[in-house]
Amino acid sequence: MFRCTLSCSLALAAVLALGSAPALARPILVNGSIQAAIDAAQPGDTIVVPRGTYAECPVVGKSGLTIVGTRDAVIDATGCENGLTVGTGSFGTDPDTGLPTCPPISIEGFTLRGLTIENADPNGIFLIGVNHFHVTGGHYVANGEYGIFPRCSTNGLIDWNRVDGAKVAEDAGIYVGIDQHVDVEFNSVTGSPIGIEVENSLDTRVRWNRATGNTSAVLAVVLPGLPTAATDNVLIEGNTIIANNLTNPFPPDAPDDIALIPTGTGILNVGADHVVIRRNVIYGNDTVGVAIVADPFAPLDPRIDPLPDGGVVRGNLIVHNGTNPDPERPGTPAADIVYDGSSSTQCFANNLFGTDAPAGITALFPCP
Repeated sequence: MFRCTLSCSLALAAVLALGSAPALARPILVNGSIQAAIDAAQPGDTIVVPRGTYAECPVVGKSGLTIVGTRDAVIDATGCENGLTVGTGSFGTDPDTGLPTCPPISIEGFTLRGLTIENADPNGIFLIGVNHFHVTGGHYVANGEYGIFPRCSTNGLIDWNRVDGAKVAEDAGIYVGIDQHVDVEFNSVTGSPIGIEVENSLDTRVRWNRATGNTSAVLAVVLPGLPTAATDNVLIEGNTIIANNLTNPFPPDAPDDIALIPTGTGILNVGADHVVIRRNVIYGNDTVGVAIVADPFAPLDPRIDPLPDGGVVRGNLIVHNGTNPDPERPGTPAADIVYDGSSSTQCFANNLFGTDAPAGITALFPCP
C-alpha cells in the first residue's frame, strides 16, 4: 500500500495548489501588430517587439504589462495623437467649481523598455491614471508636442531615454504634468521649447539629465485651471544644462505660455515652491542660467499662491550665461542668476557664478 510521508504530502499539496494558481507570466512575441499582442496579454506578461517599423498607435488598457524592444523597433505614429497610450481615462469636471478633475488610477504597473516612438502629434507616449510606471531606454523623436507625458499618474521613473523634438515639437521633451512622485533621471533631451517640464506636480526629482539645444532646459511652473494648483517639492540636481539656445517657435505676443520663455534659458522656476536646485552645471545659455520669478498666471486662478517659496539654489556652476539675450523679449534680465526678490524664503549659497540680476540680489537672500 502506498504511504505518503510528510515531505510527500507537502509536495502533493503544492502540485494540487497549482491547479488554482494564476497563469505564469509569459513572453509574447509581436507578430506584425503590437496592439494584437497587448490584447492577448495578461497581467505580468512581457511583450517583445522585434526590430522593424510599426505603423500603429497601440493602447494599453490593462495593468502589469511590460513592453520591450531595441530602439530599432520603431512605432511610426504618423496620423496618431499618441504613439503609445497607457490608460483609458480622461478628465472629468468638478460639478461645484467647473474645474477639470483627474480620472482615478486605472493601471497598476507598466514598463516600457526601449523602442523608438516618432511622428505622433501631440505625444510620443501618454500615460494617464497610471500608478508605478517605468519608461526607460527609449528614443522619442519629432513628436508634435511632448515626447514622454505622464498625466494624473503616480510613482513613476523616466530614465535613460533620448528625446529629440527635432525642432518640430511645440512644447516639452519630457512633461511631468499633474503627477506625484515621479523621477526623471539620466535622460538626454534636445530640440524642444522646453527640455523637461514639471507642471502642477508634487514630489518630483529631475536628476543627472543632459539638456542642450532646447529653448529652455528645465521649467518648474504652476499653471491655472488644472486639477491641482501647486508645484511643490521639486529637486533639480546634477544636471548638465548647456547652450539651450533654440529659437522660441512662438512670437512674444502669441496666446501661449511658452511664448513668454526667453530663448537661451537654463532652469526657470515660475511660482513653484520648495524647489531645490543644486550641483548642476549650467553653461552657455544666451539669456539666463537660473531664473526664479513669481507666477504671472496666479490672477487667473485664485487657488494659486504666486510666490516661489522655500527654494534653495546651492552649489551650482552657473557661468557664461546671459551673454546674448533674446532680442524678441528685450525686457528680460540677462545674467547667470536672475531673481525677482518676490519671496523672502528663497535662498542662495555656494554657487560659482559671474553675474546676477538685479546686481547683488543673491547676497540679499543667503541660505542659513
